[in-house]
Amino acid sequence: MKPNSSISIVALAAALVTPGWAHANEVTSADVGPEAATIVEDTEERRPGRDLTNVQLTEKLRSILNVPSEDSAAEAFGDGGHPYTTARASSVGSSTPVSEYPWRATGKLLMQFGASNFVCTASVIELNLLVTAAHCVHEFGQGQDGFADAVTFEPARHEGDRPFGTWTGRTWYAPTVYVDGTDECSVEAPGIVCENDIAVVVLEPNENGEKIADVVGRYKVVEFDEFGYAFFLGQRAAHLTQLGYPSADFDGDKMIRTDSVGIWDDPNNVVWGSGQTGGSSGGPQLQNFGAPTTAATSDPTDGTPNIVSSVTSWGFTNDRVKVQGASRFSTNTSFTTKSNILALIEAACGDHPDACDGS
Repeated sequence: MKPNSSISIVALAAALVTPGWAHANEVTSADVGPEAATIVEDTEERRPGRDLTNVQLTEKLRSILNVPSEDSAAEAFGDGGHPYTTARASSVGSSTPVSEYPWRATGKLLMQFGASNFVCTASVIELNLLVTAAHCVHEFGQGQDGFADAVTFEPARHEGDRPFGTWTGRTWYAPTVYVDGTDECSVEAPGIVCENDIAVVVLEPNENGEKIADVVGRYKVVEFDEFGYAFFLGQRAAHLTQLGYPSADFDGDKMIRTDSVGIWDDPNNVVWGSGQTGGSSGGPQLQNFGAPTTAATSDPTDGTPNIVSSVTSWGFTNDRVKVQGASRFSTNTSFTTKSNILALIEAACGDHPDACDGS
């Protein structure tokens, strides 16, 4: 989708969840098996098939970013006013450090929907479990018919090189409210700026019987709602490192890194400045990214490295509004006693204990 005369918001990639059974707040795909996961290389970023021309910023986000109100013609020409840096994660002429931990726990996700192939980003969070965006594995509100037919994962993909191979998805989970289209969302386009655009993917072991976390490592996920956030300049904010494989205006073949300050927005979202685009969906927003340089303390926001607190969900079609957003990992309207991410992990690990060890 090309920039237009109004600031539009678009899901930055998508993925589905196939027919299966429902858990308390989750829906899973049916097991597809390796034979169903052949995905051709000619893929594009997943974008919803609907006109988003008139989708506008929420009033709260306008105020935070100092964007003119929707009745002002100047809105289409302003930028998001949210500082960031976006650059390739690897050094020029080398895959380093993408091939090293912690970068290599993120990779390119490829999905097949019928005869169409799309791309997203995903990350390892358990022995054989990925986290990504729900729209990367399910078309919002389409029920059991909305799930992807096949999913594969290429950790640390770099310029066509797959240093740790290609891993096949066994099954994938998304929140029931996302699958049935009742999730709390703040804009008129279905599935955009929602509370629960998150999903997990259970992988098959590789041909050597290895689990992916034993090969590339894994990230942790936040275990409480306000992890890493503090009040800063009047907003609840946290420093975030975003990793992704954007394809729109990028080649989609290198990991891209963005660093910015993320701020809370409704409903249950976080927004940050970013130059990334379609194909980055599902990529992690990491707190304390990198190898630790200080001794661990009693405060997990100081001492625990590589914590995923959300995954990229949406961005703007106007190429001057360099802002992206994500559903935060937390309790919310639909998940009142346990966070959305922990509920999904629990469901997937309960059905596939061989994919998890709980650490």
